[in-house]
Amino acid sequence: MRPRGGNAELRGARLITLRKMQGVTQTDLAREVGVTQGFISHIENGIRPLPLDFARTVSDMYGLPIEFFSVPPSLTSEGMATFRKSSKATVREGDRVEAVFDEAARLFAAASEASGYHAADFADLRDYDEEVTAQNVRSALGISEGAPLLNATRAVERLGVGVVKDLVDLPDGSSDHSGVSRPNPYVDRPLIATVGGQPPAVVRMTVMHELAHVIYDREKHEPFRGTRSPEERRAFRFAGAMLIPADVVRSRVTESLTLEGYLPIKAEYGVSVAALIMRASTLKVISPQRKRSLFIQLSSAGWRKNEPVPVAEEHPVLLQQATERGIATTAREVAIKVGISYSQAARWTGLPMDRHVDGLADVIELRPLRQVRRQRQ
Repeated sequence: MRPRGGNAELRGARLITLRKMQGVTQTDLAREVGVTQGFISHIENGIRPLPLDFARTVSDMYGLPIEFFSVPPSLTSEGMATFRKSSKATVREGDRVEAVFDEAARLFAAASEASGYHAADFADLRDYDEEVTAQNVRSALGISEGAPLLNATRAVERLGVGVVKDLVDLPDGSSDHSGVSRPNPYVDRPLIATVGGQPPAVVRMTVMHELAHVIYDREKHEPFRGTRSPEERRAFRFAGAMLIPADVVRSRVTESLTLEGYLPIKAEYGVSVAALIMRASTLKVISPQRKRSLFIQLSSAGWRKNEPVPVAEEHPVLLQQATERGIATTAREVAIKVGISYSQAARWTGLPMDRHVDGLADVIELRPLRQVRRQRQ
């Protein structure tokens, strides 16, 4: 555990992270704390050191351990953040999601390594064709050809990738951001996060969409050019291929299949009707005219935001398990040791703030995936 405080260890740049997480400007923070905007600016830019008493005041105000301001730069914040988001997403919301995600990613990388869980390695699974990559990943997970992927979240965790559900609540219940990851070549214990409340079928698609970025985009250094960029299109194709293989779509979907006819497929494969229509269109199983007609029917039926047929919710377990085994058993201890806020530590790990709970439900094995498969054969 780091010493509690000390000017030499405090980093003023962490004020920038805090402001982004809170969605406040230098002026906002200065007003709340009772200092000048110039004072904040000088600290953030390294012109003057971060005073210990000021750091403690801010820590108390925002529910942080003083260790938050001692966190050094981390490789988990290198690379380009990839978002699954709408065109209406604001820059401030994006900055907030990115800053919060970096805190969670740092926690997962530390917990995964400390717990002895295996790193993610997709070198032998990645193919230029995302359909082939999906087949390789499904095979590595031991999923039979054409079988449903019963739990997308747990599958990703078995691959060595962490998952955080509902990373952060955005102001006014904004749903413009769905998911985020930060693939980079320096981190082999990456994290995927969903943002805000989403229907379970959308969560599954989001998780697989971000997994595609983790697999394919580690060397990317420039932001994607919107949802129609080649990288985003590839991510959607990979996600569709993971959740419902092409042969299944070709055998179950026809040009004349009614909108209601998609519901049994949704129930079996956990894919929204809207995503199934897009998948069938991408594979050219249905014509552009049929796709347009089905989406008109979807809107008329009120299914855009409220599709029938429930899909089971999925809950991550790896981060909690790895954190408890590798770092600490309470959220308060985790926050202090890793330098994240108390509320975030509790939200992401599910650990109690102060008391220890014996045992974990639904434990996953902290062994390499291939080793687990060999022992089960």
